[in-house]
Amino acid sequence: MELNPLARAVSTVALAATAFFTLAAFLQLPADAVLAIHWNINGVADGFAGREALLFVPITTALVGGLLWLAVRYDPKRVNIARSADSLGLVVVALSLLVAVTQSAIINSGFGEAARLDHAVPVAAGALFAIFGYAMPNIRQNYTIGVRLPWTIESEAAWDASHRFIGGIWILVGVATALLGYLGLSAAAILTLLVGLTLSVVGTVFVAYRVWSREPRSPRTKRRR
Repeated sequence: MELNPLARAVSTVALAATAFFTLAAFLQLPADAVLAIHWNINGVADGFAGREALLFVPITTALVGGLLWLAVRYDPKRVNIARSADSLGLVVVALSLLVAVTQSAIINSGFGEAARLDHAVPVAAGALFAIFGYAMPNIRQNYTIGVRLPWTIESEAAWDASHRFIGGIWILVGVATALLGYLGLSAAAILTLLVGLTLSVVGTVFVAYRVWSREPRSPRTKRRR
């Protein structure tokens, strides 16, 4: 899948900068350094690890990216993925920036007290899902990316309807989550995100099945013995 030049440039710069600062931090931090790797719902660091924690995000990103690349390459409907390149490019940029921000929080914790993320996490999570929601209706039918249910794989109409539905819900949920996080209501923001995502998934399954079930089908021919 070829990203547009802007998406490719932004994601490349974000990931390259993340790799550079990760390597620099790994070389500067002492072997017994302690880094924050987890923050609770109140944005306070409550999980810690040694200097090797710097490698977790880059390695995970590389593995997931490699698996997705292989899946897209061998997707029977990869032409449709290419048609969705602009929307998927937006998602790639958002994920690349999220990786950069997450890694920077881990790096900074090694050089001082871990920062509180009670505002940042809900705002970032809400913005991410709003971007996902914006992109969803423009993702064409494929076997790798999107709402992959038996009905959406079989019916293009069910695919389109389910992606329009979940996209709209995710935009609303994302904006609400980000706003609550900005106001400092982190618990309410996380609850809104979890409830919204749960309801959106249930609703999407219903929409996909309803559209699929209403499509005309040719009667099955009986096998002759």
